[in-house]
Amino acid sequence: MMVKLRRTWKRAAVFLALAAVLALLCNRASVRAEEFTVTDSSAVLYSNDNTKVYRLPDLNSSVITTIASGLPVSVTGITSNGWFRISLNGTYYVPGYGLESRNAGATNSVVNITDVSILTQGTFSFFKNPQLGNFTKSDVEDMDENTYIKYLDSYLMGYALIENCILQDSGETLKTVYENEAALDTGVAAMTMQAYLINYRNNYLSDSLTGPFKSQKDLKLALNRAIRYDITTFGAVYKSSSIGSSESKMTELLEEVIDKIEAEQGVEFTCRMEYGDYTTSDGSTGKGWIIEFNRN
Repeated sequence: MMVKLRRTWKRAAVFLALAAVLALLCNRASVRAEEFTVTDSSAVLYSNDNTKVYRLPDLNSSVITTIASGLPVSVTGITSNGWFRISLNGTYYVPGYGLESRNAGATNSVVNITDVSILTQGTFSFFKNPQLGNFTKSDVEDMDENTYIKYLDSYLMGYALIENCILQDSGETLKTVYENEAALDTGVAAMTMQAYLINYRNNYLSDSLTGPFKSQKDLKLALNRAIRYDITTFGAVYKSSSIGSSESKMTELLEEVIDKIEAEQGVEFTCRMEYGDYTTSDGSTGKGWIIEFNRN
């Protein structure tokens, strides 16, 4: 049996990370909005544990929504009373303490640290980072899917020498794998190294959306990944001993996942599900919930 689920949520605009200079306003809030001016600005800041969105720059104004921590938010202006004007399917406001820069105090976009978790914050935080080429096989093997996709994107966007990119499945550099395969396959030989990496990245991204997923968290990450990369249709597999083949339990789980994303982003999906046999790209098989997500 198939079930259709519909949810609509508000989607925060996602752009390249910048604008640490706005961090000076993060400790200010307003209690009145009658008298204020707005200075236009264009930047992306990040939500924290106190990110509430108001209709007006006034704590007595109505709250539109709450944004989960760590998400990029498009800032379009700064008010004279210490609020950020944001674009969120409309014009709204966030108190100064409700948004922050990921690299507060930085004077440029280069991240001068070695902690992988910090290096990969934001959508493309590897931007012009000289340390990008210093990652080892072990570093790359330990990256989760979101981090590794950002790592691949950084090379494709020209932020480092492409041949230094390490392929996660083999632990070898792109140059080594490409040259070895090109020597054996005329189809690969006819491709550029960049085209080869694009195919590798697209296949990795597609596989990362398939699963099988075993927790709400992992399924939610896949949905967020699809939104980030503007993927309109994708299939996923979910299997869990606590869900089994129960249609009611699976419906409840999907609704809960979609409700959580509704509080963070703004996209409409149609979801169909069916319990049955599946085969993944690596040839493994099993029985679970086969889900199709379609973004309207």
